[in-house]
Amino acid sequence: MPVVYICKNCGFELYTFERVGQDYYGLPTPSEIMNWYSGVCPKCNAKLERPTLDRIKVSFRGKLISLKR
Repeated sequence: MPVVYICKNCGFELYTFERVGQDYYGLPTPSEIMNWYSGVCPKCNAKLERPTLDRIKVSFRGKLISLKR
């Protein structure tokens, strides 16, 4: 199951982690992704922020699971 980091303003795909072993370091954190782009989306120049629980979406076999309680 891939992990995709997306700009919440324009929907630009910042990073996709598709499988274990893809690179040496493993899955980057949201803070690392923000540092790679200096905190700004390269497409729309919006400020990148850490995701909240209601912004995280998990899909399992076609069913969307919400993390917000």
